[in-house]
Amino acid sequence: MILAVETSSDLCSIAVIDEKGLLVQRAFRHRMHLSERLVNDIQEVLDDAAVTLSSLKALAVGIGPGSFTGVRIGVMTMKTWADMLQIPICGISAHDAVARECQVEEGELLVSVIRARPGSVYARLFQNDCPVTEPEILSLEVLCTEIAMRESPVVNLCGEGLIRYSDEICLALNRDGIATRLCSTRPPSSRIIGEMARVRIKAGMVDDAMTLAPLYLAPPPIDPSVEVRVRLREAKARERG
Repeated sequence: MILAVETSSDLCSIAVIDEKGLLVQRAFRHRMHLSERLVNDIQEVLDDAAVTLSSLKALAVGIGPGSFTGVRIGVMTMKTWADMLQIPICGISAHDAVARECQVEEGELLVSVIRARPGSVYARLFQNDCPVTEPEILSLEVLCTEIAMRESPVVNLCGEGLIRYSDEICLALNRDGIATRLCSTRPPSSRIIGEMARVRIKAGMVDDAMTLAPLYLAPPPIDPSVEVRVRLREAKARERG
């Protein structure tokens, strides 16, 4: 029995899965009250599944990228319980979770796009079910340049960052003669995170509850180094163009 929690976006979700699949899943918009309600919501989901905290065999948690505060609350809560219950824990990135739900043709590029600061996104590129880049925070210009360099005939896009930026990304790629397909604009799912964790845990790929950390790709907004890095990337992209 695995409890999975995903808190990286505005729409958080909690799921309980067993060997046969999903038992219960609940999704909710926390509206800046995640720290106040997360534990109670988890308990209600456990009750719905007729499962106790002490009977859980493993935990799974979304590690982001995404909301700095949301990810921190989710990861710290699950780390604490994993240590307290002495059970395995597995952290799953938001990019891997949203990409898992998309079916694309062999050889086609799949791009996971997650909302970051205005004008930029968290992105990761996949091909043939494997990541081909590390998660990064990129401006839209740099993202489109990196996609174009892959020379994929079709680019599949997924992730809730597309709710805001799909038009800009698709127009930029279409101008370069690249066909685009929107696969999904849904945020990461706790069900998918739980299923991915189950596979990894069976393979012995568990995380250390003490060292598991959120996937923070950008420092707090007051740090100017993010803007510096984005501008450097844009300059390099213009040089390549």
